[in-house]
Amino acid sequence: MLGAVHDIPHGHTSCIVLPAVMRWNKSANANRQAEVAAAMGHPGEEAGDVLDAFIGGLGMPRSLSAVGVGEGAFGRISEQAMGTPWIPRNPRKIAGPAEVREILRLAG
Repeated sequence: MLGAVHDIPHGHTSCIVLPAVMRWNKSANANRQAEVAAAMGHPGEEAGDVLDAFIGGLGMPRSLSAVGVGEGAFGRISEQAMGTPWIPRNPRKIAGPAEVREILRLAG
């Protein structure tokens, strides 16, 4: 939804949102995230933080605000995201737009 609504390349949106999604989902998949951090050479560290540092090293944008998406857009994005096939597949249940807004705030 970020790319479609705000004309942001998919690679940028993925790099911005992935660490926030990892942090938000940790309560549902902490063991798998620990494997990710270990595979990236940082056992015992938070996978979201490890990914954030890695992506930052690539010179990619690190926040939604960096690509011109402010909190005023989160409501529309959250509502539209609920119709995507990814919401039901998320490791942690996303019951409604409020949860999507939580993730967007983490990526803000």
